[in-house]
Amino acid sequence: MRARPPAPRAPPGARARGAAAPVWAQDPFRSGANARPISPEVAAAFEEFFCAGRYTQSREKLERARQASPQEPMVYALLAALAYQEGDLESFAQLATQTRQVAAELKKTDPLRGNLYEGVGYGLEAANIVVREGVVLGLPKALPTLNQLFAAIRAAQAVDSSDPELNLLNGYIDLLLTYREKALNQFRLAAPEYLAYRGQALAYRDMQRYDEALAAVDRAIAVSCNNPELYYLKAQILAAKGQDREAVPLFDQALQAAAQLPQALVEQIQMERDRAAQRSGLTGQLPTPTPSP
Repeated sequence: MRARPPAPRAPPGARARGAAAPVWAQDPFRSGANARPISPEVAAAFEEFFCAGRYTQSREKLERARQASPQEPMVYALLAALAYQEGDLESFAQLATQTRQVAAELKKTDPLRGNLYEGVGYGLEAANIVVREGVVLGLPKALPTLNQLFAAIRAAQAVDSSDPELNLLNGYIDLLLTYREKALNQFRLAAPEYLAYRGQALAYRDMQRYDEALAAVDRAIAVSCNNPELYYLKAQILAAKGQDREAVPLFDQALQAAAQLPQALVEQIQMERDRAAQRSGLTGQLPTPTPSP
């Protein structure tokens, strides 16, 4: 894992006369002159959610981040994702709109991230329409909002098409649209590493390039915070290769962290684990394997 560069300094004007200087944390996406100053609360919430995958425990840190940085649209987007996982569609809808509104304000000082998260907000609002009305009725209604999403992303690309945060988001959008080669190119420019490698592993898995998928997920595991979803992904790839006996212990390892995962995801992992165990003739819980270095 690359050494972390020094934390960026606060922007000009951030320190008011007579006030204590804010403490700034490491931008998870950028380093050097391009790094954005973010609060320690936002950095901690991001790491809890994405690096460690401790979704059910992340709410407290996300709420602290919202209080510390009410102008940060990423926090509202993560809270929206958490509300969706918990089945709270009312909060999901409210937080989707808040993401877009806060991002619109951010465009005045950071056009790239403002446009980027305005696009995220539109995407969440479109998802809310589809979730509430179903694909058949909801998708046609959501299309104008989706067009606004892509317009906002194009505006962010016009600022800096090589930005790691932008490429990370674009990579996952391309995966959803099944543009897998394009997604791989986006992920090669993305950060942080554990999310970029995870995206590459997903793309290679969907392209049935399983050896490359395994190499990518192993890299993600090596630089992540013991995220159980990465063990689940590796198990999926092994099962797809027909290596069910090797996959089952990794499914079990992911399930050991069930308390921190959404219930629907736990049920999906358990179902895939049981199928792999049945195919391989394994029964019962197996010893946990040693994580990849």
